[in-house]
Amino acid sequence: MIKLGVDNGNYNTKSSEGMLYPSGYAVSDTEFITSEMQLFYGGKYYAVGGQRLHFQQDKTIEQDTFILTLPAIAEAMKKTGDFHADIILGVGLPIDSYGTQKEAYRRYFLRDNISFLFEGTSYRCRIIGCEVYAQGYAALCRYYPQLKGYRSITLVDIGGYTVDILTLQNFRLDRSSCISLRMGIIILYNCIQDVLRKSDILLTDEQITDAIRGKIQHTDKKLIESVVEQKTKMYCKELFNALRERGLDLKLPTVFVGGGAELLEVWLHGNGINTVAVLNRFANADGYRLLMGEDYA
Repeated sequence: MIKLGVDNGNYNTKSSEGMLYPSGYAVSDTEFITSEMQLFYGGKYYAVGGQRLHFQQDKTIEQDTFILTLPAIAEAMKKTGDFHADIILGVGLPIDSYGTQKEAYRRYFLRDNISFLFEGTSYRCRIIGCEVYAQGYAALCRYYPQLKGYRSITLVDIGGYTVDILTLQNFRLDRSSCISLRMGIIILYNCIQDVLRKSDILLTDEQITDAIRGKIQHTDKKLIESVVEQKTKMYCKELFNALRERGLDLKLPTVFVGGGAELLEVWLHGNGINTVAVLNRFANADGYRLLMGEDYA
């Protein structure tokens, strides 16, 4: 039996085994030209990690999230050398939909007789169990020894489409503090792309990521870097203002988590923000795995 944590983000999919890929795919009736990240399931070929899918408030309506979980399952099975296995998944939901969607999301993943090919290798499995956790809150689990000295913590999980916020007192969740804002990192990407498009500069999400990291390779590099710096500062200012408007004192110990936080880390310090930690993009998936227990049956 294999236990696996998977963070099914609207922007990226991450696993507790360290796998990361964009939450999207292209689909075809025939094979693609390369087997890299190619999935064959249900009679269709999927090139996983391509153009990201549209935001889905309820991921149980379509098969997209399940399909995007199969590569992570394949990677976990490959690492154990077991190509016919029982799987227990740990997954998460945003705090604003956790209570209403938890049971449906759990049932969504439970399946028998799953057969698929990934990168040319055949896999068979059953998902015999699924535990659903609250995003953000789960991310803190692995970092408890590092953060346990703080009596109060505000956690800000910056995802692709949403920013989830919660506060803890002595590591106990204040349920009344849970907020989910539609202010994810994709808003920043769209804003940067809109400005650059006026100068006939067309960048993909991946290239915007490179630009934010200062690694863009483009003849208009200086213009791109100027736009990125301006819009990123504006995005962070608007995010901080939105948090303060909701009664959060960011001078208290604040923890940022998620791919968006990791990317924007340099902008998350100073300016009256008491940032005590920036957790990496795998923190939620690692937390799901940890909460399921470390033993393998």
